[in-house]
Amino acid sequence: MYVESSSTQASITTGSFNFDQPTMEGLIEKWLQLVDSYDQSLTNNAPRMTAVQGPGLDYASQSHAEAANKSGEAYKTYLNECRQYSLDQAQLFQNALDDYLGMEHRNVLELDRAGNGTADTPPNDGI
Repeated sequence: MYVESSSTQASITTGSFNFDQPTMEGLIEKWLQLVDSYDQSLTNNAPRMTAVQGPGLDYASQSHAEAANKSGEAYKTYLNECRQYSLDQAQLFQNALDDYLGMEHRNVLELDRAGNGTADTPPNDGI
């Protein structure tokens, strides 16, 4: 059996993204809104999910409560990890925007707390 050899040349391309200032500001805001959403879940839902009590004193009730509390703790861990990831992404975009504007890097949480962009208000120019 004869097999012809052929060659294929692959080209490797790298992707790139170009964002303008308003787009970057919007992305920072969206990531911070996610952080706020995770904060609300950590405040409103997680405490109840980690404090389940069995309806009775029997072993089954206690066992189910312990399992529910472990599940609640896992949920709380998940929320914390997602919150941190969202915060890290917001910070990366803030750093990129600061570089784009030729400014020193600023902490995105400090800017948010100072009122320069929150989930309820749009960010000020240059942030």
